[in-house]
Amino acid sequence: MASRVIYSHEYMEEIENGTLVPENFDYFFLCEGDSWMDRSSPTHMSLPFALARIFKGGARGDDALFINLSRFGHTLRHIADCLNDDLHQWLNTQGMGFTFDALLFSAAGNDFIDAALDPPPGQGILKDVRAGPAPTSQNDCIDVQAVATLVIDFLDPNFDKLYRAVRDSRQRADLPIFLNGYNQPVARNAPAFPGSGPWLSRAYIRNGIPTSLWEDVTRRIFIDVEAAVTGWTKVDGRDNLFVVPTSAVDLEPADPQSTGSSGDWQNEIHPNTGGWNKLAKVWLEEIRKVVP
Repeated sequence: MASRVIYSHEYMEEIENGTLVPENFDYFFLCEGDSWMDRSSPTHMSLPFALARIFKGGARGDDALFINLSRFGHTLRHIADCLNDDLHQWLNTQGMGFTFDALLFSAAGNDFIDAALDPPPGQGILKDVRAGPAPTSQNDCIDVQAVATLVIDFLDPNFDKLYRAVRDSRQRADLPIFLNGYNQPVARNAPAFPGSGPWLSRAYIRNGIPTSLWEDVTRRIFIDVEAAVTGWTKVDGRDNLFVVPTSAVDLEPADPQSTGSSGDWQNEIHPNTGGWNKLAKVWLEEIRKVVP
């Protein structure tokens, strides 16, 4: 027997075909979020799959079943708007024969990236620096008030919806929630597939940010992402929330001139197999501190 990852829509079909027997697993994890939980590209999977390959349990045994609800491109706002769908059903369906040990959750990264890329120049979290004096630091390129608005008005209330949905669960109200801290990528022309990406480099070009500042601006964005995620754990009355320190994992940066897999990165914002393997080790260490 080995640990497995299956998507929600595959579950009943595998049960009916006899290819999945939940009773054979020792641990059960629910995975929700963005592409860091779903896939790096059409042919490269992501974190849960790397975690399943190395999972070693504790007192109950080694085998874990990961039920994956995540979808490439999902934002926290989208996830919160869909809480009455898949996630709600898994949290509130009883009689499955098992109880989840934890929720593995990744969100906020896409919200920040969308806020940099989607609005017209200068109307998102990036300043439009094309017409003014040449910027000399990331402070000239990031709109800190727009970042604050994104976090306070959108991310925080939408995470609160998710948190309350988990705590109101009929299956397990004290479910531990592990949060993704992300890791700093390199802005470059490396899409996931035609029509999907690149994201950061396109946003920087649209707003006139010089390539000499791309690394600093990217660092600032992902510091803000991690700060937003960490902030969710500091709200009074919340418990069993854990930020996995993925930002501290020593991933090999991609070559800024590369257009495909480079270093530990499959494309501009997603790790490759080597990167996922490094990140999965840290996730396993953090999970083992909480889940016996």
